[in-house]
Amino acid sequence: MKQFSYKKYTFFLMLLFAIARIITASAVELGNDEAYYWVYSQQLQWNYFDHPPMVAIWARFFSANLLLQDFPVFLRLGSIVSCALSTWFIFKCVSVIKNERAGWFAACLYNASYYAGITAGLFLMPDSPQMVFYTFSMWMIARIVNDDSKWINWILFGIASGLCIMSKVHGAFIWIGFSFFILLKKRQLLANPRLYVALLLSLIITFPIITWNIKNDFITYRFHSERVVISGHSSNWYNLLKAFIAQVVINNPVNVILAVTALITGLNRKIKSDTLTIFNFIGLPFIFILLFMSFFRITLPHWSGPAFVTLIPLAACWLAQVNKTTLFPVALKLSTGIYVFFLICCTLVINYYPGTFGKKTGVETGKGDMTIDMYGWQEAGKKFTMIYKNDFISGIMPKGTPVVCNNWWGAHEEYYFCRPAGTTMIGLGPLNDIHQYAWLNEKRILNANLNNAYCIIHSDENYNVRDHYGKYFSYSDTAAIIEIKRSNKPAHNFYILRLKGWKNIAVTTVP
Repeated sequence: MKQFSYKKYTFFLMLLFAIARIITASAVELGNDEAYYWVYSQQLQWNYFDHPPMVAIWARFFSANLLLQDFPVFLRLGSIVSCALSTWFIFKCVSVIKNERAGWFAACLYNASYYAGITAGLFLMPDSPQMVFYTFSMWMIARIVNDDSKWINWILFGIASGLCIMSKVHGAFIWIGFSFFILLKKRQLLANPRLYVALLLSLIITFPIITWNIKNDFITYRFHSERVVISGHSSNWYNLLKAFIAQVVINNPVNVILAVTALITGLNRKIKSDTLTIFNFIGLPFIFILLFMSFFRITLPHWSGPAFVTLIPLAACWLAQVNKTTLFPVALKLSTGIYVFFLICCTLVINYYPGTFGKKTGVETGKGDMTIDMYGWQEAGKKFTMIYKNDFISGIMPKGTPVVCNNWWGAHEEYYFCRPAGTTMIGLGPLNDIHQYAWLNEKRILNANLNNAYCIIHSDENYNVRDHYGKYFSYSDTAAIIEIKRSNKPAHNFYILRLKGWKNIAVTTVP
């Protein structure tokens, strides 16, 4: 039988995909979510309105403390490095459960997941650091199951799971699933003092999240609870079906089919793996809870990502069980091929599709086209900078006039418009709309002259400026319309408005 160096192949896989992601990260502009998490990095806190602080730390570290923040590839570099590290950790995890061959399969399946390989592996998202500590925790669980007497495994597990929660609160499912396994399957671990030391370490690491929320009236949990509570919402089979399909797609249909097949055949019972049982306790309830919620509320596909990552070892072990000789079975070729095809096509479509998939003309040009979220913003920002400077030179608007936004995705304009123009962004609106801008406003309004302001409206979200800013300003006029073309066809527009006559209304700041 031919012997393969699975470690060598895994390192090659990590390097190859990292290069591909660096190319993609350099070729497409930041999306609105990414720009918003970049805003986090401008003011480090123990917690933010929506999420814990790790994504901000990641952005700062990999952009050399923001010295390289002008280049999206460096803001995304932490995600690319995270994906490579997570690949190694899941390889090691499954190597402990079964063997290095199964670990190699797991590494391939992980990179082929759109969630792990794009959402968490390419974009600036809280999921990026989360996956590093999530997969490392999985590896430590596998080592603990093999030998629960080693302090180092428990200590590293406690630290990693705590840092996972400090990345995104979904990380709590690691402890929830592990706890259910202990209570239902292995109560003797309750007598192991190492368990409580690991739990204590996790609690100490995540304690800043709790203290921050106590100080800020538990705003993070009140906001997220409003997004997931089902009381008062009627059932909707269409939403459930849409959520189910979205979960399958974002986690790669081939990966999902392999995991489901392994579950149906009862693989973890055949190989008698407590580790896989623990992973089932972590991932399956997570998936079913999200599907149940989607029956009443709209959920986002990537929320299920960590749950399906937890099932990748099961899928990899099943594949290794049924295919004992091939380095790259058909299932892996199909899974990886679909991912690579999708990555290349998305990059090309974002940059070169003629015009827009959305509305072709009118004030809402581009509406309904997700790809324009990552195209033309830098070009529009340069044109705005010229308008901004000309208005100052001609005396139309004073120097240092801020830009205002009425929602958190004003961060997109802040990155591509305000930053190059040398001005600031102020959030005007209720806390649940402007999110983190309430904290940024606290310092920014001290140096901002709000007698005049600019407002930038993207055609994808065109709205009546009077409805949003009439409370704050007496009147407005249009400064310019910036038209963005893609492959010489209209893709979307930016409407630049001047707001004047500040009514001295209180600006929303920290509650």
